[in-house]
Amino acid sequence: MADVFQFSSSASLEMLTGQKAYNLEELLHLLRSCRSSSVFYHTFSAFLKLREAEVPYNSDFAIWAATSLNEKALAEKLMAVDFSEYSTTEDLRSRLIEIIETHRSERPAAFEKTAEDPFYLYDITRVVYLTDKFAYDLASFRENLEHISIYSLYLHFIESRLQKLEDNDFSRWIEDGLRMPGLAEQIRKIDLNMYTIEGLRSRILELIEEHAAS
Repeated sequence: MADVFQFSSSASLEMLTGQKAYNLEELLHLLRSCRSSSVFYHTFSAFLKLREAEVPYNSDFAIWAATSLNEKALAEKLMAVDFSEYSTTEDLRSRLIEIIETHRSERPAAFEKTAEDPFYLYDITRVVYLTDKFAYDLASFRENLEHISIYSLYLHFIESRLQKLEDNDFSRWIEDGLRMPGLAEQIRKIDLNMYTIEGLRSRILELIEEHAAS
């Protein structure tokens, strides 16, 4: 019998750190020195906040570069980062720093700009709690997935990547608990840049339907 999967959800408390950046040099300093949870918040947590509003940039860093500094080229480079290509938040941090430093060599004038609206660095405290929803097999998993909140979906598919960016709770359980590595890998490879939160739910359900029909 497969291990039981109990769905959880989370509540998050956003906290201002008191640190801010008015220019790209100061943003680099924040990126180099902040906690990894802040990097995660301004990238992956921004996914939850921004996708429903259909903002065209996938992280707070990209949005600030575009809207406060009018550095659209930099914003597009930051937006092009595929989060799933990095194993840890520290790897992602290094890539973001590299992009901004490269932009400085290509466009030094960008570092002379001062934004009227600074970039405020946030951190986050998460409270995770269990729900009354359980999955015992693929059918019950699918049924529950249709009805869980976006916060539960976000916790298991996005927030669970804090320690290992390329993995998620759903794929781990489907692979280890249900012994379905093919389906687990298909879900693992979903491109986060392509979907809203609800779009992710629909895509996972679609993959489960395809697997069940095969």
